[in-house]
Order: sequence, then structure tokens, then C-alpha cells
Amino acid sequence: MMRFLAALLLFTMSTSIVTGDGLKKIEILEGWKKSDGSIVYGLKISLKEGWKTYWHTPGPMGLKPRFDFEGSLNIVSLNVLWPSPKVFGSSGFESIGYENEVILPIIIQSKIDTDPINLKIKGIIGICYDVCVPIEFETQSGLKTVSRDINTDLLAALANLPLSPSDLGKNNARCNIIYGPTGFKIEADIPYLDKSGSYIFFSIKDFRDALSIEQPKQFKPGKIISASGDWYDKPSVKISGDLITITQLDEGQVIEQEGC
Repeated sequence: MMRFLAALLLFTMSTSIVTGDGLKKIEILEGWKKSDGSIVYGLKISLKEGWKTYWHTPGPMGLKPRFDFEGSLNIVSLNVLWPSPKVFGSSGFESIGYENEVILPIIIQSKIDTDPINLKIKGIIGICYDVCVPIEFETQSGLKTVSRDINTDLLAALANLPLSPSDLGKNNARCNIIYGPTGFKIEADIPYLDKSGSYIFFSIKDFRDALSIEQPKQFKPGKIISASGDWYDKPSVKISGDLITITQLDEGQVIEQEGC
């Protein structure tokens, strides 16, 4: 943690030094229009060899990535998808993310189907090697009329999304939410969890930047698993089960359930 704070101080003094260390490029990949009218774009983060960046739930030592799409044109809604991550580090000090490069697919719904779109993204991500540093960025696609030509790099990123329990013929987990004065507790029965050495992560869609979640550290298959969430400044918010995402990370396989 001290290394991260020192790197943060360095970043505030000299952005150019930090950016030059591990970040190669951040860019928007143009995609294609699907048969249902939605549009596939992507955010590509390219790092130098051995550098890492974080998943949406980065672990206790990580920095949550944050994106702002204000200023985009002809876009009514969008959804950032997260390919299967890896776990780095030891238990209790682990971080979750990607090494060298990641492409985040973005599914877009346009306001006017026949008009061009401009996807604009401002954000902050953490990148790590021996130290971890925050990087602020801004990029945009420019006004583009989307074709139906498939981008193979984006297609590969879509193919690397986590599997759902139903993909494996498994039943979904069932959850119970208990509310407290400043947060909540989630209790989950996860039938597809069959290895005690797995990692389990809970996140709350649309509120990942507004709370912290103490993830389960020890659990046994077949037993109830719990995680506790605390709001930064919204203690009165009550979440619904459809916002809960459960991700199970095993070596070589990632299972993700949206809604519980």
C-alpha cells in the first residue's frame, strides 16, 4: 500500500514520467453493428511487457478503473464487458486484472440508428509492475458510421468473456441480502462452487464506484458464503438481487452469474 501511495504522489507531480513507464497506448477500437441493431466497440489498453492493469473488482491492493462517457454523441446507453481476468499475488494481498493488454468490449445502443456515433471516454486506471500508479486518460472515436465488418480483435475479446453457470449445465446461486445502518451483507448458496481453492468475488452492477465490498476469504463448497458491503456516501440505498454479480475464478476457468 505504501508503494501505491508513493506512486500516487509521483503521478501528481509528473504525469509524463508515470505514463512513460508502463503504458503504451489507450485507444478505442471500432467494431460493427449487430443484427439486433446494437453496436460493438472496444477500449484497448496496451501495456509494456510484464505490466498489469485492473479488473472492475481489483482486490484489496488494486485501484478500481473508472470511466466517464459524458460528451459521447448519438448514444442512449452502453455496457462495458469484462473479459476473464487473472489473480496476481498471494491470498489477502491479491489483485485481479490483466497482463500486457486487454480489450474491453462495449455494447452500445444508438439514439438514431442511421446517424453516426462518437464514443468519448474519460477515465482513470491503475497499472502495476514493481509499483502501482494511476493513469488518467481521454480518448474518442470521432463521428463514425458503423459498418457490419467484424473486428477480429474485438471478437476474440468477446470469446474470452466468463462462462455463465448455465453454459456449464449448473444451477444459479441464490442470495439473501441483509441491510445494516451503513451497508449490507450478502449471503449466497452457490451450487456451482466445487473447489475450496477457488476465488469468489461479489460486485454490484452500476454501484462499483460507490461502495467497498469485503470479499469472502475462507469458504467450503456446499456452505453459505457471505460478503459485506459498505457505502461511501449512500447508506440508504437498497440494492436488488438483479444487480449482484458473482464471479468465480479458478485456474483456467471463470464463471460469472449476473443477478442473484
